[in-house]
Amino acid sequence: MTAAKPPVLVTNDDGADSPLLVPLLRELAELAELCVVVPAAECSWTSKSMSRFEPLVLAGIECGGFPVQTLTGKPADCAHIGIHNLCSPKPALVVSGINIGTNSGLAFTLGSGTIGAAVEGFLAGVPSVAFSLDLPEPAFALWRRCRQLDPALDELVAAAAAVAAEIAAEILRGGLPAGADMIAVNMPVNARRESPRCLTGLARMSYGPLFARREDESHFAYHSCQVQLVGDGANSDVEALARGEVAITPLRYSLSAPISSVDRQRFERGGGGRG
Repeated sequence: MTAAKPPVLVTNDDGADSPLLVPLLRELAELAELCVVVPAAECSWTSKSMSRFEPLVLAGIECGGFPVQTLTGKPADCAHIGIHNLCSPKPALVVSGINIGTNSGLAFTLGSGTIGAAVEGFLAGVPSVAFSLDLPEPAFALWRRCRQLDPALDELVAAAAAVAAEIAAEILRGGLPAGADMIAVNMPVNARRESPRCLTGLARMSYGPLFARREDESHFAYHSCQVQLVGDGANSDVEALARGEVAITPLRYSLSAPISSVDRQRFERGGGGRG
């Protein structure tokens, strides 16, 4: 008797027309039963925002022979509704991506809708992984302008989908790395199935002004994003990508900072809260 394939929820932040979606689904379908829920429109840079006050509309379409549900919400909405309302049984894994463009470093990680969907997955108790792929600048500009990729990148896209499926299969077999809440995977612009893969830390990154004033001085529009590395980036995802490696970054969302005795004296006041 053939063992049943594990259920896997797939989402992204680029929508159903992402040219990376169907290649990923083809690879994942070999190892899992897929439930696919993606935003009805691109939702980049939406982090883990959710649509609390407006109703969300679900629609079924077909993408490359795969049934896909589109949702008029954010990536985190897609993960949440997929896990709690559409997947039966509960998924064994949430796969988010493959994002068009990297999400390496702290600044992009905190803003990414791809990462946000995976965060929603782990908050629901499901192991989750977010995949992102670097692209040559002209190819990324073409995607932003025309919502399509140069066919010359088909080999890169196929390799990225294969790498993503192999990493997803490893998580299904053995779970996440010890202590991780989820994994972020960033693949370099020259990714191949044989590319080295490295477990990394998360580079501390920042960016300067993102918006420029319009001519009337009362409107702002996105201008550009110039990220800057804070520190040397040693053993980080950014460093691994620069070497042409696939950066696999275990993330742990433990946000509490250590509390010193000096700071207790500075901020605390007497009360009945602590013995």
